[in-house]
Amino acid sequence: MPLVDAAMRQMYVTGDMHNRARMIAASYLTKHMLVHWKVGLDWFAQCLTDWDPASNAMGWQWVAGSGPDAAPYFRVFNPETQAEKFDPRGIYRRRWIAEGQADPPPTALGYFSAVPRSWGVRPDAPYPDTPVVGLAEGRARALEAYHARSS
Repeated sequence: MPLVDAAMRQMYVTGDMHNRARMIAASYLTKHMLVHWKVGLDWFAQCLTDWDPASNAMGWQWVAGSGPDAAPYFRVFNPETQAEKFDPRGIYRRRWIAEGQADPPPTALGYFSAVPRSWGVRPDAPYPDTPVVGLAEGRARALEAYHARSS
């Protein structure tokens, strides 16, 4: 998911991520990929320079639908519609994703300088055309899991 990838790369390189991007990335991780919210909490704690224990824990629980003021579990952010609404020209995504660009900006290339070489990622590699978990499939799995848990 390009918007999620861009947000995660920005955080990894700069230690910062916009709140909207945080919610979208957290939703994709917890709902589409069915990863426990504490995994995301721990990764954000390692990467964010403005990490706050209480604020981030509550944010992750809210997005996951498991906190004391939990968002309805059926709220699942769609990264594609969020990108259309908040990054309609793709400026943010191009700023952080080098793959597929003839002349990627320094911000996008910074990611490849920051990550361990053992990850084997390259800026000249093609961007994946298939997501790890598709949006419709991920949403359906999440709703099914939440419904089964609440029954």
